[in-house]
Amino acid sequence: MSKNDQDRRRAKRVTFTMPAPVSASPGNSVPDENSSTIDISELGVRLRVHGKIEPGSIVEVFLAKRPERCRVVWTNQAGVTNHSIAGLEFIRPLPRS
Repeated sequence: MSKNDQDRRRAKRVTFTMPAPVSASPGNSVPDENSSTIDISELGVRLRVHGKIEPGSIVEVFLAKRPERCRVVWTNQAGVTNHSIAGLEFIRPLPRS
């Protein structure tokens, strides 16, 4: 990410890796449960996911076993693997700590 990308962000992202299962809302495709975080802020999270999720869909991401509803903002295929990278926005921002 370039310095200009970070300047445009509304919240500072922190590199943070942990398992983060994703559950799609009814009617959406369900990705594999082996997803994990790449970085996180109080407004959103970037995930590495197996399978496919669609921009605009609403999903639940389980952070520390607690579901957080998110809107999928963008997705990107990660090279030649079956992984995708996805940017998600929390429906309700996380509390600052």
